[in-house]
Amino acid sequence: MQISPSRSTGSRIQYQSDSYNNNDNHNKKNNNENSDNNVIGRKIGMISSKSSSRGKNKLETSKTYCKISKQQDDPFSAREGKTLSWKNVSMTLQSKLSSASSSPDSKATSRNVILNDVEGVVPRNELTAIMGPSGAGKSTLLQILSGRIGSNNNKGIRIAGNVYLDGVLVNPQSTRVRKRIAYVAQDDSLQVTSTPQEAIRFSAKLRLPKSTKEKQLDNLTSQILTELGLDSCADTMIGGALIKGISGGERKRTSVGIELVVKPSVIFLDEPTSGLDSYSAKKLCQVLKKVSVAGSSVLLTIHQPSSEIFNGFDRLILLSKGNVMYQGSVSNLHSYFENRGYPIPTNYNPADWIMSIAQENSIQTLGEKGFFSEEVPADIESSNIEHNNGIDTGSVSSNNTEYTGSKSSASGDGIKNDSFSLRSHSVRKDQNTGTGSSSVGGVGVCTEISMLLQREFNYLYRDTKQLAARAGLSIVMSLLIGSVYWKVGSSDLSDFGRLQSLFGALTLILMHSIMGPALPALLAFPVERPVFLREYSTDHYSVFSYFISRLLAEAIVTGFQNYLTCQITYLMLDMRSNFFVFFSISYALGMTSTAMAVAIGSSIEDPKLGTELAPLVFVPQLILSGFFVAPSFIPSWLRWARYTFGLTYSLNLLLMSEFGQQSACGENEPAQFFCEMLLKNTEAEEISPLMNWILLVVLFCFFRLMALLILKGKAKKYM
Repeated sequence: MQISPSRSTGSRIQYQSDSYNNNDNHNKKNNNENSDNNVIGRKIGMISSKSSSRGKNKLETSKTYCKISKQQDDPFSAREGKTLSWKNVSMTLQSKLSSASSSPDSKATSRNVILNDVEGVVPRNELTAIMGPSGAGKSTLLQILSGRIGSNNNKGIRIAGNVYLDGVLVNPQSTRVRKRIAYVAQDDSLQVTSTPQEAIRFSAKLRLPKSTKEKQLDNLTSQILTELGLDSCADTMIGGALIKGISGGERKRTSVGIELVVKPSVIFLDEPTSGLDSYSAKKLCQVLKKVSVAGSSVLLTIHQPSSEIFNGFDRLILLSKGNVMYQGSVSNLHSYFENRGYPIPTNYNPADWIMSIAQENSIQTLGEKGFFSEEVPADIESSNIEHNNGIDTGSVSSNNTEYTGSKSSASGDGIKNDSFSLRSHSVRKDQNTGTGSSSVGGVGVCTEISMLLQREFNYLYRDTKQLAARAGLSIVMSLLIGSVYWKVGSSDLSDFGRLQSLFGALTLILMHSIMGPALPALLAFPVERPVFLREYSTDHYSVFSYFISRLLAEAIVTGFQNYLTCQITYLMLDMRSNFFVFFSISYALGMTSTAMAVAIGSSIEDPKLGTELAPLVFVPQLILSGFFVAPSFIPSWLRWARYTFGLTYSLNLLLMSEFGQQSACGENEPAQFFCEMLLKNTEAEEISPLMNWILLVVLFCFFRLMALLILKGKAKKYM
């Protein structure tokens, strides 16, 4: 029966009737669907659970990464420190003096004891101060423990003792140990044209692992600047004796920031508060306290701190004439002095009181009172020092310096265990699991050279006086030579006087090519020596990287200086030779003479001595190269020396270029005859042009390699 749409009610009833009639079938279907839905629900639940778990793991991983990243950005993040301890450290100066009781020719040996069997400990997580009157041996002890002093460069010094790090016997003079201890010297050795921000970031970039991102370096640098109160002068040049810059206190804080930015586990500071006002000194000590709380072992020397600063120290080592007068916790100081008859007065600065006791009483009096007791403090005994009982003792010595200890520690690198490292970032630990992984290596040689070269360019850009002086000297000398010998190159050389004048002009140009670049290069290393030694000893870069960066900077400046000279003189003299050949000869001579100057400058320490040795670079070349005397007139036993100078080969090349061409001296016979006689008298054609170039390159490489070896030896000797 067909139902019309108008009967909607009937249709509705019919639909309901059909549904009720088929209820059982629907129930069966619903049960099956519910069963399938339950299975699907369980699967979805499992997937949901896994997805939730996976999301939770991702969240935890993200939080862990953020936490590690934040710790890497924080210069005061937790680190694994090292407990430093030492026993029987002594230093004796021996000198020979004329005996008053004997003849003047006889000699008597005088022994001056600087340190007398000193022992002590600097626990991790604590700030330890060394105090004492002037001459007590504070800085000496600090330098011995850091390996910065020895008999390598100090004859008559004998140093002995055992130094331990976490119970491991080490040789502090080992290069590997020295490079891994952060050390802030009493004298600031900073690049004068750098800013505090650049100096601190330079240290962080070269010393932190290469995996450290640029943003993390920026954050570390920014936090160090803020903590040390250097924000206001962050972009001001540090300055020096001849360049105005930041104040002495700001330079001192910059020196501290350079070491703190690498998050060291062991840090030594020699008089870090000297030159600072009371507020800056307090802020600096608070920063050092934060470093020690982070896990580092912090040891500093200080004269007379304020009571507020003194009470912030965890431990104190008080020296008097090379002997330990007190060592232990600052909180135990009052009872220690009270038990020996010198109670600290109420409302009195303890630092002032103990210093006055140390200065006003003799060693004998203090000894009778029990200050120099041989009893070892309990905290030293609990520092877990390995005494290596039953093992024969040996020594790690250098000349008169001895560091006695067990045979097991007398290894070439000075460290008992090759995996042992003093730098906190050398082993990264997961804060949750406590497991460690090997560190990511430091930056490569290319990065070191790039950073050093950038600093060299900043130096030239900011200290414009030096570059302007070199350019001005080249311009003035070139104009003077060009004015005196105007157009002599295009004149008729049949007149022997004109030929002689041209030869003299070429001589002066080559002489200026030697002296212009060589003298600044001779003085560069003695002037920059303190900065280089500080940065090399703290593992900023290698000698090779420093050397190459200096070479590249010198090559650019020397090329600029020689170009000015050649361009002006070539046009004013109207020379016949090709300009490119003329410039290449002058530039090659400048680089070769610079290499010789660098070799001499690397072997000296005093810039004044460098100026006195400058004639050693210039005069022999002028005498023996054929300028003032024909080579045939030089004694045969001395004639060989002319072949060790670059000026000989440069003169040969320039004379052959200017006079050797058939048309260079004109078509008339007198001019050609004079040119041939000049080449013959100077023996310019004795060596082929190619061999002259090869020998110039050989001399350049020889003197550069010599300078590199000398500089490397000096760096290892004086670190």
